[in-house]
Amino acid sequence: MLEAFILSIDRWKASKNERQKLQHAYLVLVVAIVLVAGVISLFNTGLGHTVVKIALIAGGAFLVNAVAWNLLQSSVISKLPSKSKKR
Repeated sequence: MLEAFILSIDRWKASKNERQKLQHAYLVLVVAIVLVAGVISLFNTGLGHTVVKIALIAGGAFLVNAVAWNLLQSSVISKLPSKSKKR
């Protein structure tokens, strides 16, 4: 099972670009923080709510990053001339 996990991570690293990896990292971070906040809420409700606010901030960073990259892609990168091969 560990080898399958490592293989899937290697495939993920090879098939995704840096922007996609960053977005995935934001999502994993948000999910992990929400899970930790759930456990903390069992013991201290106020602290659990504070930790969920941190997850909301990370989710906001995910959204801002997604919008910024899409605007950059559509308005700048797609209009750059592609490099032509010289023979």
